[in-house]
Amino acid sequence: MLQIGVMARERTEPGAPLRADREARREALLEAAAIEFNARGVSRASLSRIAKAKGLTRAAIYYYVQDRDDLVFHAYRKSCEVMAADLVRAREAPGDALAQLAAFVRLSLDPGRAPTAVLSDLDYLAGEARETIAAAHDRNVATLRGIVRAGVEAGVIRECDDEIVAQSIIGMIAWTPQSQAWVDGADISYRTRTVEALVDLLLNGQAADRGFVFTPPVSIRAFFPSAPNPFDRAAVSDAKLEHLLMTASQVFNRRGVDGASLGDIVGAMGATKGALYHYLDNKAELVVRCHDRAATLYERFVEAADTHGRTGLEKGSIGLYLLIQAHASGLSPLTQMVGHEALPAGFRQTLRRRNRALQRRYEGFGDLGIEDGSFRPMDFNAVSQLGAGTFEWLPKWFDARDPRAESIIADEIVRLITNGLRR
Repeated sequence: MLQIGVMARERTEPGAPLRADREARREALLEAAAIEFNARGVSRASLSRIAKAKGLTRAAIYYYVQDRDDLVFHAYRKSCEVMAADLVRAREAPGDALAQLAAFVRLSLDPGRAPTAVLSDLDYLAGEARETIAAAHDRNVATLRGIVRAGVEAGVIRECDDEIVAQSIIGMIAWTPQSQAWVDGADISYRTRTVEALVDLLLNGQAADRGFVFTPPVSIRAFFPSAPNPFDRAAVSDAKLEHLLMTASQVFNRRGVDGASLGDIVGAMGATKGALYHYLDNKAELVVRCHDRAATLYERFVEAADTHGRTGLEKGSIGLYLLIQAHASGLSPLTQMVGHEALPAGFRQTLRRRNRALQRRYEGFGDLGIEDGSFRPMDFNAVSQLGAGTFEWLPKWFDARDPRAESIIADEIVRLITNGLRR
């Protein structure tokens, strides 16, 4: 049985130096596990690769943890502990709530810090282990919401939905280290540049005019598939496949690719596994098809943004609005927060090319916005990726049945990115 809060096979060490050495090895193991889990997902991670990264044998791992599940638990608990410590230090920072938020971002994304695991596959855990991690994460969210609320009450932060803002900040912090796998220009300075770009974005937004108000000119409903002609067998088959991919993406986004089974997906569809295997051979192929669908939707969104936006700022805001609404509405493109290294190599390269082409489109909106005066000058190579954290993280905390799904969630996040939090 999992012993919450105690490493497995704890042994009494004869002296402090040995205890310190064991603790250092434990921390090194959790660091390697975080890197592997973020790159491949928890169930597709290699315990041998984790051990080798720190000069251990696979058998040596079991001196510190009972099994893979126990390693996931401790890696996730470490992430929660680090964030909790960052929040304590941020709240002690001199200055107002905006200064505290800036301190939290800088601490969380310190380039010299060891990586921590993104809590993307929480449903991989079960029972007491899951409840413990969920409770720790909820406490961190509550603390961050408290900083935002205090800033609103003090008059330094504008009126906002503190939950949406806090979760968006957490999403952008989680996404920033992972984004390097998908972007152009991720040189040695990228991490440092993104930290300062995120602080500037949160406080001041992108818009040159702080009074900018975004009104979406296109609805996400335009991107939902229309009902097929019932007499067109090919169209009906395509519609069934689209429903399968959309449902699978919804389940994967909420529970994590590793936390969701094919049984969960067909159960959500009200179908049988036989229906799934009519279209796909296995779960790996399903994940690839879901990623391909997501990239296609993202490409359609950026085309709509380019078509309907009059200025660089409007184009960028339309794109972000549609990306958020896609998750809030249930259209549900598959997220790319973790697990990119587990994709087949050829497809991973193709997906990277498509993502980098999208990045360049959004950077182009920034360049246009500087030219037409709608954007403030900023590092668009860094900024063009930051907003992705808001919608990549959204399925982990937001329920599409929430009444804010219709428009409030997207309006609040777009306003955060365009106008910032400063009152």
